[in-house]
Amino acid sequence: MVGDVALDVRVTPGRPAVPGADVPAAIRTGAGGAGANTAAWLAHLGAEVTMVGRVGDDPAGRAAARDLADAGVRPVLAVDGDAPTCTVVVLLGDGERTMLSDRGAAARLHPDDIPDLDGVDHLHLSGYVLLDESSRAAGRVALAAAAARGLSRSVDPQAAPGLTGRFREWVRGVDLLLPNADELAALGPDPLVPGVGAVAATRGAAGAIWEDGDGTWAVPAPRATVVDPTGAGDAFDAGLLVAWLGGAGPVEALRAGCAAGSAAVTVPGARPSPSRTNLW
Repeated sequence: MVGDVALDVRVTPGRPAVPGADVPAAIRTGAGGAGANTAAWLAHLGAEVTMVGRVGDDPAGRAAARDLADAGVRPVLAVDGDAPTCTVVVLLGDGERTMLSDRGAAARLHPDDIPDLDGVDHLHLSGYVLLDESSRAAGRVALAAAAARGLSRSVDPQAAPGLTGRFREWVRGVDLLLPNADELAALGPDPLVPGVGAVAATRGAAGAIWEDGDGTWAVPAPRATVVDPTGAGDAFDAGLLVAWLGGAGPVEALRAGCAAGSAAVTVPGARPSPSRTNLW
């Protein structure tokens, strides 16, 4: 797993924010980062997983490494002395969330931070690494190294605005793309770019859809009471990947992904169980 490791600051305003006003809110910190969230869910579902990323030389970075280890993930984290650990402010309300992100050290992920892939069966890459020019080279090196070793590869695009034609070139040849509905639309009328084996896309409460050269399959999402939607897509990735890498077909893999995603929205935070990051 290659991607961002972050500190999440979840904010639930007590009433709509008004410019210039002092608005009461419930504010909690927790472990986050799209890549690290998926890694934690993968471990929770029984996979052996290594998380590759970059954090700051600060309390948040040290806490992030501990959180990953406690979750059963092997952290391989470069430490950046010049940039802080990635921080994401998550504004929550009415079952929706808005994120304000400072990638910090994560944006400085370097090709030298990518370890040897001996013993690895699959590479999953968070699209944020590719979308940010400062970390893109590291993402491309990781994908190329996995391809050279004959590993299967998956990519979650992560952000619809950045999905240009160049992105389609960067993911050419991967086995699986894992976009949400907006990202799927941004990929164009034919998301199966040359060489991509399959696309598995989440559609929120409507479930998920799988498309490959043999056809299209769709499954509904289980009913769930939404407490916090943060990390639901990351959990979906993990559930689907564990099933698919275990030999499941499209329908079974989609159901596993939807089950994990639906479980994620029923708890606060982005990890399998609420993680309180102790910075001190």
